[in-house]
Amino acid sequence: MSNRKPVIQDPVSAMIRDQGVRITAVHAIKEANLLLVMLNEGRLEFPLDGFKRLAKASQTQLNKYELLPDGAGVHWPGLDEHLSLRGFLLATMRNLLHRPTSDSAGARMKAIA
Repeated sequence: MSNRKPVIQDPVSAMIRDQGVRITAVHAIKEANLLLVMLNEGRLEFPLDGFKRLAKASQTQLNKYELLPDGAGVHWPGLDEHLSLRGFLLATMRNLLHRPTSDSAGARMKAIA
């Protein structure tokens, strides 16, 4: 019998690896308080003020970013800010799980009544 514990695979990292999800571009729009993370298969949206260094930056600074190898993240050298694809995906999942919708709240109310 083996004493090795089973390896628990992180589903977000597995999705990135197995499905080849990558960041292809980033658009930070200061006036709209919006950070768009463009993926090879869609996009993610975040409020810019959710990222302290990005929120304080000028539009010119926001425009000067570098993609990390294989689209695994983004770096703003002038701001010393690094954000990962994994972190963006986890934040998106967390927001989806914790965001009540009017439809789901209504369905819960009907189920209780």
